[in-house]
Order: sequence, then C-alpha cells, then structure tokens
Amino acid sequence: MGTAYTNALTSTASSSTENNSKNTKLLFNDLGADTFLKLLIAELQNQDPLNPMENSEMVQQLNQIYQLQANMKLVDAFEALGMTQNVASAMSLLGKTIQGMTDDGQSVSGQVERVTFEDGVTKLHIGSDIVPLENVTEVAVSAKG
Repeated sequence: MGTAYTNALTSTASSSTENNSKNTKLLFNDLGADTFLKLLIAELQNQDPLNPMENSEMVQQLNQIYQLQANMKLVDAFEALGMTQNVASAMSLLGKTIQGMTDDGQSVSGQVERVTFEDGVTKLHIGSDIVPLENVTEVAVSAKG
C-alpha cells in the first residue's frame, strides 16, 4: 500500500468519525431530563402487562443514556483540546518563514505575519496570501544577521 492510499484511508476514517459524532450530537442535543422522563413514562404505559419491563432493563437503559451523554462531553473536550493545540502551533509560527499551499492550490513561501481563526480553521497570513495551518509543508527560522 502506498502512502497516498494510507493517507486517503486515514482521512476518510477521520471524516466518517467526525460526521458520526456530529450526527449523534444533533440527535441527542435536546435529550434532557424532561425528554427522558417522557420517553420512560411512554414506555411504561405501553409495555405488555403480561411481560413488564424488568428493573434491571430500565437501569441498563438509564446507564446507556448517561454513557452516551458522557461520551458526547468527552468528544467536545477533545475537539476543544485539538483547537487549543492548533492555536499554540500557529502562534509558534509567527515570525517564521513557512512554505505551504493556499486553499486554491497556489504555492506560497514567506514570513508569517499574523494568525486568524475562521470556522474552526487556523489560517496563517503571509502578505496578502492565506495558508491554512494544515497546508504548511515546511517551516524555517529566519536567519538573524
């Protein structure tokens, strides 16, 4: 397997995981205590009286909901950590000479003058050119004379 193939698989898997995380958040964003109680009452009212739900089943369902909410909070924390890491990385590049590609595929080389953050994307400014942090291919420290 080539590097390009491996990178494509990694990128696809990462994108799929991110999309699943976003979909789960959208589905359960509004699931609070009130919604859960309404679901529980509806389930209890509609259960088979000859085969009622066991207490252990109810506790298991509660546990699954709490685990899902905890996992969603953990995903949020990891996303925030990733953003913090991007900010730190970008700030460390201020004043350094980089080489990279703009969003339209233009190769750019020069000293990073400022850093901006737009829609979760960290962008480095070199003159009038903007290079997303993920598109940086080379970093060099400017020679002091």
